[in-house]
Amino acid sequence: MSHEMPLLLREMNHRMADTLMVLAAILWEELGPCAAPGVRESLARCEAKIVAFGNLHRLLIVGARATPIGVASYVDSLCRALSEAVLQPLQVRCEVFADEGFLPSEMCERLGLVIAELVTNAARHAFNGRTDRVVRVELARTSRSWQCTVADNGTGIKAIEPGVGSRVLDELVRTLGGRSLRRSGPDGTSVTIVWSI
Repeated sequence: MSHEMPLLLREMNHRMADTLMVLAAILWEELGPCAAPGVRESLARCEAKIVAFGNLHRLLIVGARATPIGVASYVDSLCRALSEAVLQPLQVRCEVFADEGFLPSEMCERLGLVIAELVTNAARHAFNGRTDRVVRVELARTSRSWQCTVADNGTGIKAIEPGVGSRVLDELVRTLGGRSLRRSGPDGTSVTIVWSI
């Protein structure tokens, strides 16, 4: 990946976050003043969702920071943003367990993208009618490596058909210098990423 590519991707993500915030403001400007009370409540819910997606996008563009990032706090904030934007509307609960430690900002950004991809995929595809829907994000540190697992209590998957998301995920794992392991069965699916410190 060229040196310009991460900067370009961050700028695009930043523009998306800004666009979502502007969209929320335009909705209120256009519809708010003349809207009936029920429409105003609906508009407020829509605005909250748009703002949640904007906040999520901002958490995915931390790679330009000059100082290392506290991993536990970052993953907790990211999962709260994912819950507000993606999981709660689909009635999926998120559990987060993360060891303390620091990562360089670019590595933390890639980890955030991995987690966002895996959590979103689980929310969209894992549950097939199950009502007690849970996605669990665990991040553990040893003396020599980090391990991140995203698991769901869904119905499992029979076969993985690689698509764009899978290729992006594989590339992100590669840039972390890691490897991934996927397990799936009738009690759910888990994906574990391990990389050396």
